[in-house]
Amino acid sequence: MDTRSRPQVIHSTEGLESRIEVRPRASFGWGSLRSRKWLLVLSALACLAIAAVYVGLRPVTYTASGQLLIYIRQILTGPDQAILPGRADIPMVQNQIELLKSGNVLAKVIEALHLTEDPEFAGAARASSEPRKDAAEPPSAEGVASRSSYRAALGTLSSKLAIRQVGTSHMIAVSFKASDPVKAAYIANTVVRIYLQERARASDAAASRAPTLREIYQSLGPSAQVVSEAEPPIRRDGPPAALILAAATLFGLGAATAVAILLDVIDDTIRNERQMEYVLGLECLGVVPRFRAIDASSEDAAALRLVASECPVLRRTRAMMQDVSSRRLQTVGVTSVVPGEGATTLAIGLAKAAAAAGKRVLLVDAVPEDSSLSRWGAALSRASAGPQAEVLDGMVDVQPGLQVLPLAERFRLGDRLMPRDWLDDILSAAEGSHDMVIVDMPSLVAGPQVRAAASSLDGFLIVVKWGATQSELVRQAFQTAGQARSKFIGSVLNMADEEAMKRYGYEQPAETRAAAAS
Repeated sequence: MDTRSRPQVIHSTEGLESRIEVRPRASFGWGSLRSRKWLLVLSALACLAIAAVYVGLRPVTYTASGQLLIYIRQILTGPDQAILPGRADIPMVQNQIELLKSGNVLAKVIEALHLTEDPEFAGAARASSEPRKDAAEPPSAEGVASRSSYRAALGTLSSKLAIRQVGTSHMIAVSFKASDPVKAAYIANTVVRIYLQERARASDAAASRAPTLREIYQSLGPSAQVVSEAEPPIRRDGPPAALILAAATLFGLGAATAVAILLDVIDDTIRNERQMEYVLGLECLGVVPRFRAIDASSEDAAALRLVASECPVLRRTRAMMQDVSSRRLQTVGVTSVVPGEGATTLAIGLAKAAAAAGKRVLLVDAVPEDSSLSRWGAALSRASAGPQAEVLDGMVDVQPGLQVLPLAERFRLGDRLMPRDWLDDILSAAEGSHDMVIVDMPSLVAGPQVRAAASSLDGFLIVVKWGATQSELVRQAFQTAGQARSKFIGSVLNMADEEAMKRYGYEQPAETRAAAAS
């Protein structure tokens, strides 16, 4: 996350409630897309594959369309009477549409084109063994309706025939969809032709009942005129295959983009120094990269890499310890929010760096849940440290100027909590022989050990793993430290993914990037 202004860092308990007013601005957009390229590629390929299957399986159809003009013939009164075409009303247009879709018209189309024998219309329901009736003796409506092939053909014809009014005009568009362009145009024109025949037959039948008026009024009433006949279409229905594939690919990319940004929106893990300072109200002393090719069985491999890189985090931590310590012996506890965030590694690195600078350092293992520091000290122990106080019993030399006290092994198995006077006695015994005491503390969520040690140590350093710990969990765990919150000298963002930070625009100092690459 980015901020336009650096948040205020406050070290006092009173200022924690109003430590930072401005929340860091989220860094989404290109950073989200660059971090999830695999999601974009997989989504685009998946949508492209689905579209390719659809293009390969979709039926090939062609739609042919013709147009009719509906009008009414009426008598123009006056000295010279004349019959002129007049304007038809909307109900009349709807009546003609219903006549076009009527069962009588469709039945005659099926009969004229023998659609009951067309597999595209009758399908499996066609009775192939039934003899075809002679065209001179058309079957009755009852006979045709009784056959399943007729019902199938009628259903297919009705579903593929579209008749609609063109806007608010008196034009009617008659469209038909078929697998062959010539067949589509032929059937559409046949529907129009039979409709005109039926309308003319109905008009003649009505006029025959009044022979005396037939000559005068035979041309009056609703009429229709073919404006354009249906022509075989040259293009198949639907968009081109290339357009479908391109649209599917764009849809996949758009959906993946939305998901990538959403994942960053709901991701509340700490990934930036400014975000760390906003959440804790403590100065972030630096970002420690995730070192490559580290053997998990080697307890101090990452610490050695950290010291060799001369990481600025170690220098800033030593400077902060000098500022907060009012005596010659500097004491600091290193803790984390949850176990496994690298507090032990940072404690070893800090101790090694201080010892390399000429200080006499005592590194205390006070984490009963994880004895990795004690194992590391035992594996690298040298000759005995010589006469020592009883409270320092078990202390081993690791390297010149650095000794390790495996204090966690002495904890009682019941409460696993360090007695209050143990740490005070250890610090008193170490004051004459050491310049610095670094205590590897349990995590904040593990119990009240940090709060209990607040009165004995000069300060605390909190370690948070990059991109793994939720901001709300960090905030709540920090609140449980109670009065110890005022003694936290800073925070460290550990195991940072340098490549991911670069994609989001979180640039690290050049010396830190060199440390990760070495």
